Amino acid sequence: MPVLTDHVQAYLESLRAERSPVMAEMEEVAAREGVPIVGWETGRLLAVLCRVLDPRVLEVGTAIGYSTLHMAEQLSEGRITTLERDPDRAAQARGFWEQAGLAGRVELIEGDARETIGGLEGPFDLLFVDAQKADYRRYIDLALPHLSERALVAIDNLLMSGEVGRPEGSDTFWSAENLSAARSLSSEIMGGGEWLGVVLSVGDGVGLAVRR
Repeated sequence: MPVLTDHVQAYLESLRAERSPVMAEMEEVAAREGVPIVGWETGRLLAVLCRVLDPRVLEVGTAIGYSTLHMAEQLSEGRITTLERDPDRAAQARGFWEQAGLAGRVELIEGDARETIGGLEGPFDLLFVDAQKADYRRYIDLALPHLSERALVAIDNLLMSGEVGRPEGSDTFWSAENLSAARSLSSEIMGGGEWLGVVLSVGDGVGLAVRR
C-alpha cells in the first residue's frame, strides 16, 4: 500500500519506464503468489545508487530477487551478496537472474541471515535490509563489522503503509512488534547520534543512513 496520496501515486506510475520482460514477469509472480517485493520506485532508488557507487552490495532478504535485479542491472565492477532463508524463493531468484543474464553479478547465500552474516567477507559499500522487520536492528549490528568506512545503509518498509504515524493501540495491518522496531530504527537514524540519516516516503518508506 503506497504512503503517497492516490493521485500523486498514479502520476508517478505514469512516468515509469517500461520494464524488461524478466522484471515484468517477476512483478506478475509476486502479485500472483503474494511475494513481498519492493515498490518499483524503491527499486529505482537502489538502481540509481548502484549506478553511481558501483558498490559491493550486501542484501538481507532476497525473496524472488526483484530488488536484486534492479541493483544488478546497474553494476559494472560491483557485485551483490544476498541472503535468503527460503530455498524455494532462492531457486526462483536464481532462475530470474539467469533469464536476465545477470547471475554472474550475484552470490546468493541460503540460510538465516542472523547466522550467515558473521561468515561473510567484506567490506561491503551498500547494505540493503528488507527481511524480518523485527530483526532489522540485529541484521545491521551483525553487518556493521563487514561494512566499509563510508558504507551506505538502506532500509525498506520504515513507514509501514503509513501506520508508524498512527497512535499506539490503533488497529493496524502491521504487528505492534514490527511497528515498534520501525519507529525505534527511524528515530535512531534520524536522531543525530551515531548516524546521519533520513527516512524518505519512497515506496513503503526507505531509510538511508551512514555512520558519522
